[in-house]
Amino acid sequence: MADHFSAAVDFSSWFWNGVFFAWCGYILLSHIPAAVRARLSLHRRRFSLKSDDLCPSVTIVKPLLGDDGNLNDNLEGYFKLDYPSNKFEILFCVMDPDDPAKAIVDSLIAKYPSVDARLLTGGKHIGINPKINNMHVAVSGARHDFIWLSDSNIMVRPENLKELVACLDPTVGLVHQLPYALPADSFAALVDKIYFGTQHARVYLVADMLKRNCANGMSWLLRKSALEEVVGGLAAFSEYLAEDFFIGKTLWERGWKLSLCSLPALQNPSATVTSLSRFRNRMIRWTRLRASMMPFPGLLEPLTECIFLGIFASIAASRIFNCCVLTFFVLQSIVWFLLDYHLMSCVENGPLPSMWKVICAWLVRELWTIPIFVESLCSQRITWGGHLFQLEFGGHSVKLE
Repeated sequence: MADHFSAAVDFSSWFWNGVFFAWCGYILLSHIPAAVRARLSLHRRRFSLKSDDLCPSVTIVKPLLGDDGNLNDNLEGYFKLDYPSNKFEILFCVMDPDDPAKAIVDSLIAKYPSVDARLLTGGKHIGINPKINNMHVAVSGARHDFIWLSDSNIMVRPENLKELVACLDPTVGLVHQLPYALPADSFAALVDKIYFGTQHARVYLVADMLKRNCANGMSWLLRKSALEEVVGGLAAFSEYLAEDFFIGKTLWERGWKLSLCSLPALQNPSATVTSLSRFRNRMIRWTRLRASMMPFPGLLEPLTECIFLGIFASIAASRIFNCCVLTFFVLQSIVWFLLDYHLMSCVENGPLPSMWKVICAWLVRELWTIPIFVESLCSQRITWGGHLFQLEFGGHSVKLE
């Protein structure tokens, strides 16, 4: 009896060691399809329309809140788009008529009178999501079927709109962009950039390659008629804070294709608002949101990170192959970093900061993942847009103040 029990324990130990070791290899190797997807899809010009008359008409909607210091530069790019001027309109939205963004928009409209641009104030309160409340009037009143929704901190290139519409065909309901960041001008900005160029890019690109919903609402082109197939249209998603996830999920479930644009969405926040504290708060907020929407995958998130997974994989490897735990952990971390660095270079499509800066910022982000995850489990409340919300399972939220 004792021999049978001992054999069962040994089998269980070998089984779980094998599972952890195999899972580590699977996550590590997921860098490869992500890098391949980045090489084949990103920074590849697709626009090929010979005549401006063939360009579809687009409404650009920009929900704004305050001025972070780079707002003027970020917004001016939309007035300089390489796109027929009679084929797009820009609708800027602010809730408060005294919002600092209003003066910037007014000056840009005066500076570019040939561009069809308007400022809408007041919004419409239809739910707890402040972004949807801000832009609902603009989306409802958009003159064109294609709507480019873009956050205030996104900087665009002149060819950005052409590359978005190049992904359209009659089956595409949404064109999204991989979130990334402009060259970092501070250590905190580099940590942020590394997150979007490594862990986030890996999960995003693999999900896109597998044709799963991964669309992020920082910058995307929506087919308004597809959105209005849902009863209530945009308003139907106003009870969610992560409206982008549910919009993408709904369109995908209705048979619409989600297409990845060749150009990443470049975040360009001012250095005055970029800090490690801001990065930490952002990660905690997003982790809590994901856990409220998908509790089981959310709890497994640490098992997709280098440090946490590496510890378990190293222990498993030592028991399976009788190797040194520390040696395996160090080697695994080096390989992971090199794969991350290569993936980030694919997304960047240009020179990265010095290797030592990248290594330091990468280590900070990786070592911070577990404390951030643990802290995110301690509450279901988040602060967003100056308001406090209570998260509920299924993605719904309640505004507390």
